[in-house]
Amino acid sequence: MQTIINDLKNELSYKVRLEAIDKIKEYDLNDENYAHLKDIIIKLALTDRVFAVKQAAFLLCQKNKLKKNGEVINLGKKNTGYSPNDIRKMFLKIKRETRMEALDLDLFKEYFQTISPKMYDVMAYEHMYFDNWIRGIYKYLSK
Repeated sequence: MQTIINDLKNELSYKVRLEAIDKIKEYDLNDENYAHLKDIIIKLALTDRVFAVKQAAFLLCQKNKLKKNGEVINLGKKNTGYSPNDIRKMFLKIKRETRMEALDLDLFKEYFQTISPKMYDVMAYEHMYFDNWIRGIYKYLSK
């Protein structure tokens, strides 16, 4: 059980969170034995920045008729929580700190994952062609 809890709380890998949700989808989260899981699932359904995780947790909440403060949980809009300006600032920071003149994709991704693992995780999910997305933004950064 502790492994599942740790996986659900893993903010650095949406894949781990999704797999953990999949493992508990047959649990009755209204059972007192799963009270801690219930709280975590509600939090994921309300706040996770990766929409796939948020949606999977939301569906689990619906299945178990879970509520937050007596209110039905709504899925809400897809929102990563990062503005284009946040992303631009992160790219500029990486470019500045690595002193990278031309894009070295592997170095960039390694540094990005090191200094902002949560943002990296969200953007890796959100952008199907992640490498091309990085190249596109990097190409238009100011010198």
